[in-house]
Amino acid sequence: MNELFVQTTDEVAYDFIEFAKVNCYGIELTSFALPWILDGDWKSILQSYKLALKDFRNEVAIHGVFMDMITASRDARIVCVARERILQNIKIAKQLGAKIVTFCSCFNPCIATGSPKYVDGYKQRQIKFWTEIAELAGGNLLLVFENIWEPQPELVRDVLDSVNSENFKALLDTGHANVFSKVPIERWVEILADHLSYIHLNDNHGDLDSNFAPGEGSIKWDKFFDALNRYGLKPRICLEVEAYKIYSKLENTKRAIEYLKQMKFYPF
Repeated sequence: MNELFVQTTDEVAYDFIEFAKVNCYGIELTSFALPWILDGDWKSILQSYKLALKDFRNEVAIHGVFMDMITASRDARIVCVARERILQNIKIAKQLGAKIVTFCSCFNPCIATGSPKYVDGYKQRQIKFWTEIAELAGGNLLLVFENIWEPQPELVRDVLDSVNSENFKALLDTGHANVFSKVPIERWVEILADHLSYIHLNDNHGDLDSNFAPGEGSIKWDKFFDALNRYGLKPRICLEVEAYKIYSKLENTKRAIEYLKQMKFYPF
């Protein structure tokens, strides 16, 4: 298992693939998360990735669809569209020999605040949806369920507990937790511990989902990594940082790795 992953840009990112190959990192591809690619010539992009990854020996992950994917909608037609997109991602992942596909929870705290019954209904519909998808995906592909707007981690854990599948686990996005939850980051680790398999590692100042390199925002990384160590967790960590200031996405990814090394944080 590769412990560290780097996330690519949306095009076929040959520079990221080469960087990951040389350093024995896993790679997370983002192209197939985008609806205009999935509605376009995605098969050509898939073929380009197959060629680019031909000699790649590390693990490959796919960032799945997330825009408007309301898998717990009360409208069956909307759920049907989400299901179609997700199965499209799973098909692509299998053709690429990927091991992991990331999907988002899409819990809506605004509805939850105004309608107390929303939470129970949301959980029931998510459990039904992801139980079926996990069975269809099969045991060789890991689906990871990413927090976005949840105010507390129990909402994610309850869905995972009830789906209860070895190929449906938690993805903790540290930046999302820092912006949308007032719960300390180490509490997310504690609550998701048994399910925590994958992390999108990024930082921010608690106001915007900025996807900064760790150490450049307000997340208390010593507490976060102490919590991983305390619960004996060694999840895959994917650096999900963006281009900003004078740095490209790849340059910021390298800066993030240097920070983890300097601080001697897992997995270094």
